[in-house]
Amino acid sequence: MKLMRLFSSEKYKGEKNYLNNQRVYEILRTVLFFALSAAVYLIGYFTTHTNKNLLTVVAVLGCLPAAKSAVNMIMFIRYRTYDKALSDEFEKASDGLVCSFDNVFTSYDKNFRVEHLAVHGGCIIAYAFKSDFPEAAFSDHISKYLKAENYKDLTIKVFTDKKKYLERLESIKQTSTVGNEAGIIQVLHSISL
Repeated sequence: MKLMRLFSSEKYKGEKNYLNNQRVYEILRTVLFFALSAAVYLIGYFTTHTNKNLLTVVAVLGCLPAAKSAVNMIMFIRYRTYDKALSDEFEKASDGLVCSFDNVFTSYDKNFRVEHLAVHGGCIIAYAFKSDFPEAAFSDHISKYLKAENYKDLTIKVFTDKKKYLERLESIKQTSTVGNEAGIIQVLHSISL
């Protein structure tokens, strides 16, 4: 267990089994924050025998980060890693490419669940488990953020057929075009859970 992961998950985004692992940390952090607020309140109450003290104010203010953590926890409880065998297959097929696993891209209108994503040159390809994945809305959503960071002229393709996705992974590995893949992945991680 990594203690610092309770407070920042940025370093771990895109790892295999990220959603399942991060859910545990989100639950622990939420329980810890609410427990700290309750402890501060109880200390204030038992020392002054009244609710009218400064520690009650501190405990109430401590509920703000606890509530924010609870919202994150609820989002992570909603999503799970689909299949470990599938992740292993994608990892093997995308060897040598810059990849990301277990991505949930959030927007005001919709959340986009992408199981695997690979970036090579000016091409972003993704695999979504659901056959009715809204590819156009997803492409518009991530293109907006990539353009804001000066990543333009990118090709974005989402596959819902595993066989075709694996074939596309193999074909982009054959191309020698190289871009700023690490920067693109960093932008994509910044707009995902």
